[in-house]
Amino acid sequence: MRNLTVISKHNMEFLKGEEKTAAEMVEFLNQGAMYRSFEQVLKKVYQEQDLKIRLESGMADLTGDSRESIVRKVSNWIKGKNIPKNRETLFQICFVLGLDESRANLILGTASETGIHYRKPKEVVYAFGLRTGLSYQETVKLYRRVEENFFSETDKKEKQTKDGGMVYTRMVKDAFSKIEEEEELMDFFEEHGADMGKMHETAYKKFMELLNALQRPGDEDGQEEKYSMKEVVEQYIRMNVPEKKKLSDYTLLQKLVKRYWPGETAIVNMQNRKEDISRKAMILLYLATEEFDQCEDEELYYFEDAEEDADTVLETRLEKMNLFLDSYGMNGLDPGNPFDFLVLYAMRTQEGDFASDRMSEALAVLFSEGSGKKEDKTGKDREDPGKT
Repeated sequence: MRNLTVISKHNMEFLKGEEKTAAEMVEFLNQGAMYRSFEQVLKKVYQEQDLKIRLESGMADLTGDSRESIVRKVSNWIKGKNIPKNRETLFQICFVLGLDESRANLILGTASETGIHYRKPKEVVYAFGLRTGLSYQETVKLYRRVEENFFSETDKKEKQTKDGGMVYTRMVKDAFSKIEEEEELMDFFEEHGADMGKMHETAYKKFMELLNALQRPGDEDGQEEKYSMKEVVEQYIRMNVPEKKKLSDYTLLQKLVKRYWPGETAIVNMQNRKEDISRKAMILLYLATEEFDQCEDEELYYFEDAEEDADTVLETRLEKMNLFLDSYGMNGLDPGNPFDFLVLYAMRTQEGDFASDRMSEALAVLFSEGSGKKEDKTGKDREDPGKT
């Protein structure tokens, strides 16, 4: 996986040393940055010559879709024209290619917002199947057994009545990492099944905490006038990213950055538990509240004040951000992802500057008319997300 490391190193080198303006940042993103694409990762995790044939035959067997449809989809994936949005499809790809758990994480993390959700029972079972070499069909059958034994409707209601403490994803991941046998997996769910719901609750509580800090800034007693959700989104979360949903006029880079950007409806849905808390929403809230300069919960590692050097500040903030994301089962920042790279740029602030302002300035330049190039100067290093 050497080339993936090269991508991160190449992009991070740009941020170091002399301060870069928002315009210089966007120019680098358009002309010099290297991006981690789905088709590139596919070819890295499976380096045999029969990638296309194996995907076509394997996906046809698993899905039952027409051969013509599968051939077209696989061709588009390999050529970088689009990527699967459905996580079930992504797992099927991983099983068809015979990937292990770590390589599956790369596939999922590149194509969707995050890698394997270790707070979701189904994905934990899929991870076990990939780890132990089970087929997709065998793994689905195993999940049905887990679901029947530990996640029936009655069992869910019983778990909801139990009051537990905070549970971080990495605690469950550590326990799961030792599992090699099916009966050990059953024992794992017996012990940690209830924690799955608590991890969702932990992410939700943190989301609400950060959101409340923006709705009632500087008011611990809740007496200050509360900003509406629309005002919060426009002031802190929109960050100059256009609302329009039609993507045909966007450049490739603009599409990559805008993908999964939470608007008012999405934030309200997360608040009302109609949608899972998204990684991008958590990052934007974390950025807007300057949470990387605050002391985290006791379970997280706490850093002393960083030196004033901007590179050191960024290094410290990056480690804290990654610990924060890992705590809620989300991938750390990836310099090979355009959005993540903009976040890294924003976090390299000095005293008196705000990361959210820095992010907004760069996004204003990025989405200004004519800021991007229609043609792709470095096609093999870029990703086309297709329709989003």
